[in-house]
Amino acid sequence: MEQAELTTVQVLKRDIPWETYMVTKLISGTDLQLLRRYDNRPESYRAQLLDDDGPAYVQVFVTILIDIFKEETVEYVLALIDEMLTANPKRARLFHDKSLANDGSYEPFLNCFGKVTGSYKKRAARYLP
Repeated sequence: MEQAELTTVQVLKRDIPWETYMVTKLISGTDLQLLRRYDNRPESYRAQLLDDDGPAYVQVFVTILIDIFKEETVEYVLALIDEMLTANPKRARLFHDKSLANDGSYEPFLNCFGKVTGSYKKRAARYLP
């Protein structure tokens, strides 16, 4: 199976070394805590986390898309975002939160076009205006 043919479910079965990213200072300790709370949890639990503190989770996802270039990790975060928005398209508003104003919330998605291939490019493009 080609990399471009992986489904969201297949991508989300990957084990991402979040701790390694924190040790190498690509993510912060707070980012790691948020990822541990969110990653590999049931949709209902994730939904509550996003309802309670959605902008913080989106900030972590955007930070990863900006700072980490490993294709498997970028695809994984795009799959998390895809799952999040598929479950509730209104969550797209979280990407317009004022806490992301300085980051240019669309820039990481545009940068993904150079980082990933196939279906994830199409999925990233789906969320651009």
